[in-house]
Order: sequence, then C-alpha cells, then structure tokens
Amino acid sequence: MGRRRCSDSANSGFSGIVYHANYLRFMERGRTNHLRLMGAEQHALFAEAASEAPGFAFVVRSMTLDFLRPARMDDVLDVVTWPVAVKGASITLAQEVRRGEEVLVKADVRVAFISGGRAQPIPKALRDLMKADIA
Repeated sequence: MGRRRCSDSANSGFSGIVYHANYLRFMERGRTNHLRLMGAEQHALFAEAASEAPGFAFVVRSMTLDFLRPARMDDVLDVVTWPVAVKGASITLAQEVRRGEEVLVKADVRVAFISGGRAQPIPKALRDLMKADIA
C-alpha cells in the first residue's frame, strides 16, 4: 500500500499564517486516517489489542518536525502518512503536510504501544497490517 492522504482547511490566526501547533493536530488526524484508509477496523483492532494488552494506548514517543513553508488561511492541505519501520513495540512513520504538490512540513514520528504504563509488543494483527504498507 502507498501513502495516504487526508485534507484539512488550514486554521490561522490574525496573521493569516497557520499557527505551528496546528500541524500537530493535522498530523494526529493523518495518523488516525492512515489506519482507517488501510482498511483497519479500529474497533476490531482495539478489541483484539485490549484482549492481548489490557489498558493499552498508542503514544507519540518522539517527533522531529521541519517547517519548510507556511500554510495560509483557507489553504486546503493534504497530510500524507506512511510507515517507515515497524518494530516490536514501536512504529516509525513519515508524514508530510502539503498544499498541492508543495511540501510545507515534514515529520518523522515514533509511536510506542504501551500497556500498564510500559512499552509492550504491538499485537500481531496490527504489526502485520503496518508492515504490509511499508514501501
């Protein structure tokens, strides 16, 4: 599977330039939509994960951002998300926020799977699904 997209109308302040923290929200939505667009039934995956690791959560462990160009008020943005690496307890994703073909922001995101306050192995079904999408 290739890269996935979700569109968003950019929110800006008085300056007409999108506030940098908004990109984090756009990218969070992009990661959630990435799973959905892969055909992952989130309720089924979460039910399976809960049986293997009660009280689990996905948390952002680290994120590196590179702001290349600003988005402006009423821009329609695409958030493109794809997995780079899937390891035992973490997934590394690459993301780009684009306006048309122009890349505005790049990010590398490492997401950890935790249960009981500690990193745990990602359930096999989800790990296999994410590995299948690595280019």
